[in-house]
Amino acid sequence: MSVLLSKSRILDFLQCPKRLFLGINHSEQAQTSSGQQQRIEMGMRIGALARSKFPNGLMIPCENNDLGRASIHTKLAMLENADNPLFEATVGHQGLLVQSDILVPAGNGYRMIEVKSSTEVKEHHLQDAAIQAWVMQNAGVKLSGVSIMHVDKEFQLEADGCFAGLLKEVDVQDVIRELVEQVPMWIEDCHHILQSGIPAIDIGRHCDTPFECPFKEFCSTGQPEFPVHLLPNTAGKNAADKLKTEGYVDLREVPAGILQHEVLERIRRVTASGVAELDPAAGEAIRQLQYPRYYLDFETIQFAIPIWTGTRPYQQLPFQWSCHIEKGPDQLEHREFLDVTGDAPMRGFAESLLLTLGSDGPILVYNQAFEKTRIKELAAMFPDLSIPLLSLLERVVDLLPITKEFYYHPAMKGSWSIKAVLPTIAPDLCYADLDDVQDGTQAQHAFAEAIDQQTPADRRETLRNALSCYCQLDTLAMVRLTHFLAKGEPQ
Repeated sequence: MSVLLSKSRILDFLQCPKRLFLGINHSEQAQTSSGQQQRIEMGMRIGALARSKFPNGLMIPCENNDLGRASIHTKLAMLENADNPLFEATVGHQGLLVQSDILVPAGNGYRMIEVKSSTEVKEHHLQDAAIQAWVMQNAGVKLSGVSIMHVDKEFQLEADGCFAGLLKEVDVQDVIRELVEQVPMWIEDCHHILQSGIPAIDIGRHCDTPFECPFKEFCSTGQPEFPVHLLPNTAGKNAADKLKTEGYVDLREVPAGILQHEVLERIRRVTASGVAELDPAAGEAIRQLQYPRYYLDFETIQFAIPIWTGTRPYQQLPFQWSCHIEKGPDQLEHREFLDVTGDAPMRGFAESLLLTLGSDGPILVYNQAFEKTRIKELAAMFPDLSIPLLSLLERVVDLLPITKEFYYHPAMKGSWSIKAVLPTIAPDLCYADLDDVQDGTQAQHAFAEAIDQQTPADRRETLRNALSCYCQLDTLAMVRLTHFLAKGEPQ
């Protein structure tokens, strides 16, 4: 018996046939990350805002996710409410059911609008619209237009609750014409995959494009501990693809001399030997740093729908900083800023930062592009603070390239993120031991909940403490890393 397909299932197939098979036959193995959940919630908020542009629109009910009954409600609504826009209109053809975000009566048909929370039209959005259009047209729904509605990144909130212009509609009817013709082939291929059994597809770059696959960990089961695809960045992914075609799966089995890239060869060499490498030159690079040393980390949040006047969609808005100040050997103190009142925190963030960092001493960060960019944005946001803020840039020292040049441990598995490095140099410091907030995405969630006026005071205080502990660990990690590099010898 053929499995009923949906638009989402076909999009899963287009990302990876194995994802389609697992989604239908082993859905219990799916793991939704905090980042994926954030994207879902963001899409729901944008969808609600899009619907508010059509005040006479009708929401098609879908009780218990029963798409069959929802399609009946849709047919009735089209007959009885022909002049009303329809939300989540459900239509089926040849066993494929789709739900259109918005159908707007136009001429003698409907303009179909698919709503996306991104700031541009992407390839998978066009595939999405093509599937919807194919079903609608073959089910007898005349489409006078097909468009993608997305967030306009140039929008700026001028007054509370004034979101006119936030969403931008782009006509894609002509663009998707060729894709629409491919939909029957996609459907046929989906049914073939489902009837043939689980596809033999290895972990690869498709696991994260266009989205992180919820079956990534499941598919990693049975993989070698150090697969070739752990090689990082574009050069590493290209090298991994080539190694796979040559029959290599485990990085430890790759002979010396095959990888020409210096960093990739070092990863292979250390992985094969199982012994960490730390160049003694790292010690000299660190010992050149003067005191006081300021170990600094920022936390930011992005709102698809801006909540503070003067801000734009997805603008990186700093709400928290942590700074460990090392005035000399064994002289360490901690300062921080975190405002969970719900007021815009950026001004307080900038002023308190300037007071803490003073006028001299290196400012140590991990991946300087992030902190430097935020400082520049704050300088543009507050012209009266621009001179002292911009003067901070000259003092910034990036620990990431120093670490990458001089240190690698097999357990890092191709990553120089602070969370990959820390367990290899300071195992007593562990993000997994933290409550509520263990990564940047969770920090954004926690801050958003903390500033929500509906959040109880005791919960807000719990979240505040969790955010403080998380950001403080980030800067303490840099202190420990610096001390480790200064020794010039691996543990």
